[in-house]
Amino acid sequence: MIFGSVPVFSMDFVSVKRQLPALGLSDGQLAQPGSVPEVLSGEELVARLRAEALADPAAFIDEHSPQEVGAAFGLQPSRFKITDPKRIEAAAVKLTVDLTRQRLVVVSSGTNKEFKISSGLPPEHATPGSGSCYAPDFIEEMHYSSLYNKAPMPNSIFFNGNIAMHGTNAEAMLGRPASHGCIRLSKADAKTVYALVRANGKSKAVICVQGVTPAPKP
Repeated sequence: MIFGSVPVFSMDFVSVKRQLPALGLSDGQLAQPGSVPEVLSGEELVARLRAEALADPAAFIDEHSPQEVGAAFGLQPSRFKITDPKRIEAAAVKLTVDLTRQRLVVVSSGTNKEFKISSGLPPEHATPGSGSCYAPDFIEEMHYSSLYNKAPMPNSIFFNGNIAMHGTNAEAMLGRPASHGCIRLSKADAKTVYALVRANGKSKAVICVQGVTPAPKP
């Protein structure tokens, strides 16, 4: 499902529940009046989203956009966006997703590397967020997509809503857009990036997205 121009990505309910306590929310706590993003301001629409979320939370998260998930659970999809230049500059691990070149630039103490990636395939699944920086949302050594047939997503680092940076079996595709919106890496490179973020802590990592996704070749 597409809501507006925002593509849908996969994140399971267990992962969302892990984050609720840190946000001051409980498992069953949904959006309260006034906490819903403006883009979803209709009372009837919000009521429908809440009902769907309660009926089947895992399916709801997989089938709806970050904005709709935010409306149902009272969470802003951009809650981990970083705008403070000093925090970006001071990051112990800085990961820059270059959509134009299809590369991930990794800068940390003693590390300055570039890895090939596959970002989202335009136009429907182009990876959003260019021009913005984010803190990692949650990390998981092995995540299975409940949207795409339990596809393995080793060494996942989620950011900007439901987008993940993770390893892939489709390593031959790296260097050009190929995903449903996530940032794919080789399994070895994904393990390296995951280890850096885990060792330094999510709060000391920054993920910045830049550039424009190249159009698919005919």
